[in-house]
Amino acid sequence: MSIESVQPGFFTSEHKSYQDFINTYFKNYDKTIGHYTSFEVTETTSLFAQLNDLPFDIDLYLGKIDESTGEPESTVKPLAPDIYNSSTNPNQEEESFFAQLEPGEYWLSLKINHEENQITWPTKDQQLKAFEFKVDGQIFNKTTKLSNDSLFNQQWYLFNRGVPDADISAQEGWNLAYDASNIQIAIIDTGVDVNHPDLIGNLWHNPDEIANNGNDDDGNGKADDIHGWNFITNTPNIVANKNTSHGTHVAGIAAAQGNNNLGITGVAWDAQLMTLDVENGDPLNAEDPNFYTHIVPEAIRYAVDNGADIINMSFGQRTKLSSDQYWAQKNIPLVEAFQHAYDNDVFITVAAGNEGEPYYNRDMWDGVGNLDRYFDVPASFSESFGNIASVASTNIQNDKASYSNFGQSISIAAPGGDGPHLETYILSTVPTNTGSIEDHYDYMAGTSQAAPLVAGMAALIRAQDAQITATETLAILRAGAQRNPRLMPYVNQGYQANLYDSLLLAQSWEGPNTLTKIGQESAPVMNLTALTTSQALTGQLTLSRDTEHDSVIGFYRVLDTNGTVLDALGNSIKPGDANYQSIALNAGNLVNGLTNLEINNEGSSLVDYSISSSIKGTYLAPYIISGDNTWFAWSEANSDGLNRFKVLGANRFGFEDQAGIAGEGDFNDLVLNFASQQIL
Repeated sequence: MSIESVQPGFFTSEHKSYQDFINTYFKNYDKTIGHYTSFEVTETTSLFAQLNDLPFDIDLYLGKIDESTGEPESTVKPLAPDIYNSSTNPNQEEESFFAQLEPGEYWLSLKINHEENQITWPTKDQQLKAFEFKVDGQIFNKTTKLSNDSLFNQQWYLFNRGVPDADISAQEGWNLAYDASNIQIAIIDTGVDVNHPDLIGNLWHNPDEIANNGNDDDGNGKADDIHGWNFITNTPNIVANKNTSHGTHVAGIAAAQGNNNLGITGVAWDAQLMTLDVENGDPLNAEDPNFYTHIVPEAIRYAVDNGADIINMSFGQRTKLSSDQYWAQKNIPLVEAFQHAYDNDVFITVAAGNEGEPYYNRDMWDGVGNLDRYFDVPASFSESFGNIASVASTNIQNDKASYSNFGQSISIAAPGGDGPHLETYILSTVPTNTGSIEDHYDYMAGTSQAAPLVAGMAALIRAQDAQITATETLAILRAGAQRNPRLMPYVNQGYQANLYDSLLLAQSWEGPNTLTKIGQESAPVMNLTALTTSQALTGQLTLSRDTEHDSVIGFYRVLDTNGTVLDALGNSIKPGDANYQSIALNAGNLVNGLTNLEINNEGSSLVDYSISSSIKGTYLAPYIISGDNTWFAWSEANSDGLNRFKVLGANRFGFEDQAGIAGEGDFNDLVLNFASQQIL
């Protein structure tokens, strides 16, 4: 292994112990950065560095070599090398970073993460245990597509050259798809500058309206609504001044023109932006009593009735009401507008809100940022409608943004930016000649910025297959998301938006069965983890029997492909643990409609189902009661220790009632076949 000279196409990987690495390749030492090696980059190179299978906590650092001294460069702190990039995950988590390196001399270091009196120094045995060290200059150019826009290198939320997975993996996603020109995205906000040079080519044009003739050509009561409508002035005049910065910024994140050698790129390089102004450039209009009872509902209906596929709503109203209290006095026009969107298959992204900082507990009320406690309009509607995604915000360090609202009711997270520097906010379009960056662009941060990222992703997902519904779009976004452990306390299942994996699913879409089969290479389970609690999966289960042994068939909920369930105290119980059977098959785990099923020998039966997930995510696992025995999908849970179930194909499981007997083992005594039809 050698990394003395690096250029595009370079690759090396080796398994060695820590002691072997520092005695061969990382012979240099600095007390700040640990053991390091130096290398030369001869051509601009996109480089990944990675540590896998770590026996203890080792961090990875990168910096430049001072040409005059041949030592690590120190310009910020005397005698402390400047860190160009690093990966410092806790414990034995994988370490990796990406960097685009210009020609020059660099250093790369391995450092044991050890703080006095906090972490025990690794033992000799640990230091002699092998792990993988990999440096890869090949994969990036093979698997990515980048925009040529002039400010793209400042859009860390699309392509983060620092912390891995802090972006949405846009560059890998665009290698699959970037065009959503047939998809309409309605931006319900403060208005959008329709003359912005990076937006003007991606505006929706009302096909049934003639511009500027003063007539209501399409008969919808709104004359000259070419690109949308201003619901405050009841005119087509979309205000274009500094007060419309918010709406213009949001629109650019979702779908500024991409790869046009200008400014920024949106998630969708091409799309149709419908501009619906509900504030007329004045945020105080959002405090009008009619805002949520008339103005916003009318804008939603306009978007739906004019063919929008996606709606983005980056605004919100806090309430000091629980979900039950809100629904007891619900805003009927708003509920009906959301129902209209649901009935017409429109996907909606909404910002989760920005009251997550502790000081809001003092300035407003305790727990105001916790959406599991208090109802937020419109974010909390994601708990009731399966076509609505509430979106929390993450920062450049791949953590929850400090301000972001949180809760297990939140659908997904995406980058929204955070301090301490403007460069760690989100760069996007603002009204022309009002921006600090190239006159037409500027930085903002908030869940308002996170939501349109997901809206742009949804546009690309729906562009892959016209049959993908709004509810399926949400499920695809969640199934394709990364599970970020740092987000687990703040977002349902820690879901963090990932364009690449979501598009992979969309391009192989065969209906809901595509989602339920995920994980079946590990166990015969039905995967419902992508469903929100407001969604249900419908379909038919076919049961076929070819055995004389009478059996009762059913399904219960587990948390993972290992068969984990929770006891009454919330403790994890796994197959093989004491009392697994009684805990797994308690009434709370059994699936209504898929329990106590029986079938005659050599017969078959169809069972309709409508099943939902849970707040913790759900897999469905089969069990069969035969005589005095109860058989599970995991051998550890079975009294004879044998495998009784096998995956025969996608969403198709076989049961063997004579396991271990010569001549048996075909797993066709009972066959269970799921055919899912819809996500509601």
